[in-house]
Amino acid sequence: MTEVWRLCIFIVVLSSICESSPSVIDLSYTFDKGTPNNPQLTKFDLRVVKRGLNKYGNWLELHDFFASEHSGTHVDAPSHFSKGGTTIDKIPHYKLYRVPGVMIDVRDKIRRNINYEIKPEDIEDWIDVYGPLPDGGVVLFQTGWGERSSSPSAYSGLDQFGKLNFPGLGREAAEYLVRYGNATNKRQGVVGIGTDTLSLDVGQSVRYPAHIILLGHELYGIENIANMERLPPRGFTLTIMPLKIGAGTGSPARIFAELEGEPYTSPLISSSTSLK
Repeated sequence: MTEVWRLCIFIVVLSSICESSPSVIDLSYTFDKGTPNNPQLTKFDLRVVKRGLNKYGNWLELHDFFASEHSGTHVDAPSHFSKGGTTIDKIPHYKLYRVPGVMIDVRDKIRRNINYEIKPEDIEDWIDVYGPLPDGGVVLFQTGWGERSSSPSAYSGLDQFGKLNFPGLGREAAEYLVRYGNATNKRQGVVGIGTDTLSLDVGQSVRYPAHIILLGHELYGIENIANMERLPPRGFTLTIMPLKIGAGTGSPARIFAELEGEPYTSPLISSSTSLK
């Protein structure tokens, strides 16, 4: 086979792959000093260990970083609010890799009450329009809070009394989600819950019922999700990649959504990179 024919076959195969591949949305904030962070937790800090030429004349750049497990876009492991619960390193891959996702938009409710507690009716209204929640899937709630992410004070809603103000799940909504699998005869039910705010619970919560209920039933949480406005209500899968911190209660994470039926082209070889 000539080189020309090999090239033609490669182009045909690559075109087929790109036509059938989904587009990808990064749902993660950059992990740096500007990342969303609970003001009560350790802030991200990057410290230079080495930046310059080493004794062999080669460039070397190396940093240490310091942060809470629960900084930026991150995953809450069940152990975060459940004694004996699964730690971040023990969450099985099938609950993290290419799991079906849905997005429930509650922005209209939030415009009327920034401390709105998401209710079972909000989930049921979505189901009436878009169908059942996927078995083994992750349910994301879009509150519109991502619009505030460039301002730490607006994002946390910290007021003059030292209280945080932002929306979250109410107790009844959390209970609805943990019961959903059994109530609908699903094998797994919901495996994770995500939000575009600092917490699964409302900002002013001090008892954290959503955390206790969801994590206590071995669901995991995802907080500070970015770009949720780019997601459709359903028809996407999520790949969630927390650091495998031994015995960790949570971890910063890179999260990708793959949209079904959307063309996606990814260069296999970058024209700006070459080996010498």
